[in-house]
Amino acid sequence: MTISTQALLKKYEDIIKEEVNVKHVEELDDSLKIQKTFKPIGSQLSAKFGKDTGKIIQYGKQGNIKDAGDGKMIIFDNDGNEWMLESGEYEIAYEGLEGNTTAVDQNIIAKLDLELTPALQREWVAREISRFLNQMRKDADYSVDTKVVMLYSTTDENLANIVKEFKDFFKHEALISDIQSTDKPEGEIVALFTSNESTINFALKK
Repeated sequence: MTISTQALLKKYEDIIKEEVNVKHVEELDDSLKIQKTFKPIGSQLSAKFGKDTGKIIQYGKQGNIKDAGDGKMIIFDNDGNEWMLESGEYEIAYEGLEGNTTAVDQNIIAKLDLELTPALQREWVAREISRFLNQMRKDADYSVDTKVVMLYSTTDENLANIVKEFKDFFKHEALISDIQSTDKPEGEIVALFTSNESTINFALKK
C-alpha cells in the first residue's frame, strides 16, 4: 500500500515541527514553479549502451522517462524501445529553486516560509525570557522540582504584554507557581532582561 505525501506529513507532523523548529507543516501548492530536469550521464552510459547512448540522452532530455522504483529510471522512445538506467547513471536537477529557502532530496521538495510575523517575534522573545528565567533558577541553585514565584517590573508595554500572553508557557517551562507585577521586584535572585534595548526586571523567590 502506497502512503500519500499528505498522510506522511500528518503522521510525522509533530516530529518535523520539533526537529526543524517550525510552526506549521503543509503541502506545497501549485504556486511554486519548479521544473524537474533529467540528465543522463553520458560517460556512464556509453560502455553499457554503446550506439544507443545518444538516443538515451536525447529522449531523456525530452522527458520520455518512467520511474521504475528502487532508484531506477526507464528511458523510452516513440517506437516502444526502452532502456533501464541505474541510479548512478543519471542525475535529477531542479530549476526554479529560490535561494536558501527551498531544498530537494530525491523526489521530496521542501520550502521554508521565513517571514517573521509579529506573533513569531513575540514567541521568540518569550522563549528568550524562558531561557533567562531558567538561568536565574540555576544561578539561585533551586532544585529542579522547586516551584517559585516570579515578580517583574517593566515600563515597556510590549514586554509586559508578552509576559501576560505567555504566562502559562513560563509557568510550565520555568516551574513558576505565580506571576506578579510589582514596582520593585525582590527575591532570592534579581536580574535584568534586555530585548532590543527594552528591559524588564525579574525576581524569583520561593
